[in-house]
Amino acid sequence: MSHKPAEKILYTHPALDVTQQLNLLREKGLIIADEKLAHHWLSHVSYFRFKQYSYKFKDYQKKEGNYLPDITFEMIRDLYIFDRKLKMILFEAIEGIEIAIKTLLSNIMSVKHNAHWYTNPDHFFSDEERRMITRNAKKEEDIPKSFDHSELLRSIEKELEYPSEIFLQHYKRNYTPVYPPSWMMMEIITFGTLSIMFENLKPSDEKNRLCDSFQLTKKHLVSWLHCFSFIRNKCAHHARLVYAKINFAPALPQKKSRQFLAEADQVENDSLYAVLCCVQKMMTTCNSSSSFKEKLINLTDEFPNIDFHQLGFTPNWKKEAIWS
Repeated sequence: MSHKPAEKILYTHPALDVTQQLNLLREKGLIIADEKLAHHWLSHVSYFRFKQYSYKFKDYQKKEGNYLPDITFEMIRDLYIFDRKLKMILFEAIEGIEIAIKTLLSNIMSVKHNAHWYTNPDHFFSDEERRMITRNAKKEEDIPKSFDHSELLRSIEKELEYPSEIFLQHYKRNYTPVYPPSWMMMEIITFGTLSIMFENLKPSDEKNRLCDSFQLTKKHLVSWLHCFSFIRNKCAHHARLVYAKINFAPALPQKKSRQFLAEADQVENDSLYAVLCCVQKMMTTCNSSSSFKEKLINLTDEFPNIDFHQLGFTPNWKKEAIWS
């Protein structure tokens, strides 16, 4: 039975200047002790963006959505600053993971096959093979995301029409075939494309080698790459990360022998803390000199009033092997 879509309502909310915005926040019960600071803040960080960080501080038992007692402007501002600093730390760490994956995949496949291995569709699941996997899949996460090999090649062709990178200009001017070698291709594809391309690689010793280098199963590495791509885009577009829904939650090992957290049974895989743990786990294998761990711990120490339990952090998280 089809449902008739609800009738849309004309949007009539008026634009407010900063003083009016502050008055509205006060009407909602927010404590604003420093008017000048709050006015300056909302003049540079929009009222709409500020509101995205206020949801956990409101009482939604009533339709008015007023602030809970004793909630201050500074509390919401601090959550915003924490989120901004966290995204900077995460973006840097995920960049290192992306480069490591691209390097290993290109090296392993190119040495085993050739520099243009990715142009051969035989390395990837065909449509028929993907349909067969779909029919036999027990869980939705066992079904590989759709991957159009020909579309990958078309995107590279488009990049080569008017290449901005000097190395592509040089290749186009001096070499054949049309498609550049794997190590150049890796420099121009997105993390999202990489994660889907890797997932759709047929099972092989080469694919196993890459997973083994990170001490992860294929299932977990694929899941983590999709998650990191999602988080990376959140960071790049300055979207809210704290209390945001993790659309591509990382799969966490269920077998005791593969679990890397002492408090694994208390960790929800769709929590921000789970993402941070997975990032740190990969950093231990691809960049042991990374300062991600130290930066994260220092950041949490800088903002002790944030409710880290609501972000999925376990009571003794700092005592975990990956953080100690």
